[in-house]
Amino acid sequence: MREPKPYWRDVPKELREQIEDKMASPIRRASRVFGGYGPTATFRLFLEDGRTLFAKGAGKDSIAENWRVLPLEEAMYRNVTAITPISPRYYGSVSVDGWHLLLLEDLRQVKKVPPWSKALALQAMRDIAAFHIRGISEMDKVEAMSGKGVTDNWLTIKNNMEERNYFLGLFQDNEKEAEAWLDAVIDTLIPIEEELMRSDQPWGLIHKDIRSDNLCFRNDALVLFDWALACRGPLIFDIGFFFPSIEGEGGSPAECLLPEYRKEMAAHGIDFPPFAEQAVAVATAGFFATRAGKPPIPVLPRLRYIQRLQLGPALRWSSNLLGLPYPPALKFI
Repeated sequence: MREPKPYWRDVPKELREQIEDKMASPIRRASRVFGGYGPTATFRLFLEDGRTLFAKGAGKDSIAENWRVLPLEEAMYRNVTAITPISPRYYGSVSVDGWHLLLLEDLRQVKKVPPWSKALALQAMRDIAAFHIRGISEMDKVEAMSGKGVTDNWLTIKNNMEERNYFLGLFQDNEKEAEAWLDAVIDTLIPIEEELMRSDQPWGLIHKDIRSDNLCFRNDALVLFDWALACRGPLIFDIGFFFPSIEGEGGSPAECLLPEYRKEMAAHGIDFPPFAEQAVAVATAGFFATRAGKPPIPVLPRLRYIQRLQLGPALRWSSNLLGLPYPPALKFI
């Protein structure tokens, strides 16, 4: 099932004319583009001069969240130079009443993932590290990350029976085994999760939403898009929340990739205390544990599936890192 998105025919004539003026070429044709898991207005534009363009934003039937994050993403493209080497080229924006579109480089002629190779995953680690190094000097241009919703998820599962049942329901026939596992480990997980936002670790500019649908590889170099959630936060958060996306899609696990990131950061004098890796692993698992089992969201029909896909690797990584017993296997519907 695909997300509901507006058609190009829904775009007002005035907005189309603004695009043509900005790009100095008429639009020959346009098509909707699907990707990601939300109802963002997204189009590929074919210009008369042979160029193609990617337009994204908010318009007809867009949800409030689209409108909230759009100016945040635009501000990143306009004001933060650290993202330039690792993001699509930004051509500006256009708007009329009820519509606002960002105009970006079209990345259709690039390599998408999955499938993941180990080489691509390692390259992603190196390129994220390089972005993190560049971004340190600009981290004050963005708001600080909030710990709400990322440092209290295991505590929520412990204290809220409904949340507990959503999580245990993911295991279906193995629910009793999962319940025994949860009761055995949750008091260990809660205080570790709470350490995610500690200030005595490297902080900087982070993307905060790195996963396969928000990236591609251009000439074997990583390109990240969807910068709406970028903020100032623990650097290890970016890769910690990225690892389950890679492993869940058949790629290398965190244990194979984190050393490459650490090596690149250490070459620039940045090291991570032991608690940081444990905290991000546990927080990642907790984030997906409180979401993957909940009812589907109609405007985000694939989201729960993706969250389940990432929960399994996140639980495995955190259990392995802490020397805890493994939970039973998740059941996919």
